[in-house]
Amino acid sequence: MARLNRPHETPAKARCESPVAQEETIEQARARRMAALRKIAGLWAEREDIPADGLDYQRALRAEWR
Repeated sequence: MARLNRPHETPAKARCESPVAQEETIEQARARRMAALRKIAGLWAEREDIPADGLDYQRALRAEWR
């Protein structure tokens, strides 16, 4: 195990490296996330076997537990 010189340092092996380049700006990261969210938005919109309201759906699922 590597020794730390200072309590706030993390050994290089323990650091989590993001797959996204370090140069990505906040705006670029936000745009990337929003693009991914837009792809899945409304994924279940056309389904008629589940309630459209999420709270109704949750209540129906929990009613099965009783």
